[in-house]
Amino acid sequence: MRVNSGRFRGKTLSWISGDTTRPTTDRVKENVFNVLMSMGVEFDGARVLDAFAGSGQMGIECISRGASLAVFCDTSDTARAVIKKNLTSIGFGSKAQIVPVDCLRCLRDLSAKSPLGQFDIVFLDPPYSDPEICLTATAKLIENDLLSPNSVVVVETETENLEFPNYDVKQKKYGRAVIFFLTIQSG
Repeated sequence: MRVNSGRFRGKTLSWISGDTTRPTTDRVKENVFNVLMSMGVEFDGARVLDAFAGSGQMGIECISRGASLAVFCDTSDTARAVIKKNLTSIGFGSKAQIVPVDCLRCLRDLSAKSPLGQFDIVFLDPPYSDPEICLTATAKLIENDLLSPNSVVVVETETENLEFPNYDVKQKKYGRAVIFFLTIQSG
């Protein structure tokens, strides 16, 4: 697992071995970031939330491309240790926050009025066995006013027929992974 682009391009990242996590493959990650760039997403100065962070590779990819803040949310002690190790290896600990709670609690506790403010890019990669959490989390993002006006939410799941109310949806499939790119509906 490597950083694909930006300041830390080629940097090898640690990951969590075993069956408890499912890291996004380098191929899928590269495709996700290509789609984000084609959508005009600005990484420079972006504020990123990487929920169900695992190794933190998606947020770290954004950091490498110029993000100013990344918040990593994961309940696993092992995952948080790996995220911290990866952030230390690239020297970016000061502009990152690791939150030791589950995604829904994190989204409940955050609000636009918190010191972290709104996010420009959000990654949601919950266990494939629980697609409903995607719907709940994306609703909480709007309910708690956590999305900046031009934000993008990237959801990774294996379920193709999810509907996300209040979002415009672009969907891509890469093997087993189904990626939804969500933007807030205008009007």
